[in-house]
Amino acid sequence: MDCLEFRRLLGIDPRVGDRAAREHLETCPFCADAYARAQGFEARLASAMSMPVPDGLADRILLAQLTGERQRQRTSWRRRGWIALAVAASLVVAIGLVRQQQPAAATLSDLVTAHVTGPDERDALHRQAPLPDSMVRLAFADRGVELASVPAGVAYVSECPVGPYRTVHMVMPREGEPVSVVYVTRHRVAGSEDFEREGLKGREVPIADGTLVMLAQNSDSFGALEHSWREALEGPPKLAVAALP
Repeated sequence: MDCLEFRRLLGIDPRVGDRAAREHLETCPFCADAYARAQGFEARLASAMSMPVPDGLADRILLAQLTGERQRQRTSWRRRGWIALAVAASLVVAIGLVRQQQPAAATLSDLVTAHVTGPDERDALHRQAPLPDSMVRLAFADRGVELASVPAGVAYVSECPVGPYRTVHMVMPREGEPVSVVYVTRHRVAGSEDFEREGLKGREVPIADGTLVMLAQNSDSFGALEHSWREALEGPPKLAVAALP
């Protein structure tokens, strides 16, 4: 079993009961890391869903419904009308207040920044050793993207959902400082744009059918990274051939 088959099985069965998958897990540290992250997610999910139900909850709900029905039967139609009118007015006011307080929709740069600076991704920022090119190609292949080449220095790679987007999240250290590089598949921004979020400098660039987003303490390495990922995703630039006389 290779890494691609193991990752697909892990997505179907987080327990990975297949014997061949277990043997692969014991020999591949990268798939072992993915397996550990999957088990952590499953544990958090199980904990969130294990909320105990209080004793007698169903009886209390039925009693409350019965009591409310009896009270409504004793209420005059005129009083019901006034109550309904008051409730409707309150709802109109409440909806207006909610709309006024509702924040603006998060942009792509907001979502990517929140993801790479989140608690689940902080350990990735400390990775320094480069991964094999095959691991990077596998992550992109799982997102339906074939790389023409793999830029050097990818120390962390993961297929991460960011809001509604499917992405490949990487860390590429430059001069000892982490640079977060996120490729958003099937979502292409209109043009290149620099931004600042959470004390970090960022840049989003349309490349191929998606968008490359870079985040770091400084933007010195952004130009070189953009060039290398453009060649990786779009192929090397074609040289113009002069017409012969």
